[in-house]
Amino acid sequence: MSPEHPAAAAPGKPATSPEEPATDDIDLSEVPAVVEVQRFLGRSDPGGAVRAALPLIMVDVQRVYSLSFPIYWTARDVLAHGLRPDMGRLPDLLFQLYSIYEPVRFGERRDWVPGDLLGIVRRIYTETGLRSVVGVSRDAPRRLNPTTFSVISAGSSVPGSTAGGKPW
Repeated sequence: MSPEHPAAAAPGKPATSPEEPATDDIDLSEVPAVVEVQRFLGRSDPGGAVRAALPLIMVDVQRVYSLSFPIYWTARDVLAHGLRPDMGRLPDLLFQLYSIYEPVRFGERRDWVPGDLLGIVRRIYTETGLRSVVGVSRDAPRRLNPTTFSVISAGSSVPGSTAGGKPW
């Protein structure tokens, strides 16, 4: 590919087509998961950031891929049974996110850098099919397939939920 071609990449940068902006050019300032991660990190609450991000991302996964997860599924259930091969890099990024989320969710202390969390969340919205939600208003009309995912209130008795009644 010649250097004049618009999709030619500079050394060390991934190639992009004219239809796909470079990931640095994508405005993630209105993506709820990114906003929440930044808000919690700004308050020095990285645990809150990861606990807030995962459910928001899973709602977007359901919308973009027209999926419906049972409300009682845990994050592990979604990773084990809810992802498909046509999702490209998304499953790998979700597993990376879950590797941060699980210890936080269950109160274990593990070393991780809050910037890693923000980086993973940004890549989920710039390098996968979730790019399609960037710039789309949350109030925009939804597909006929509404999402069924929600966080269950503490104390709810739902089969298959984790301790505390929350699947996430």
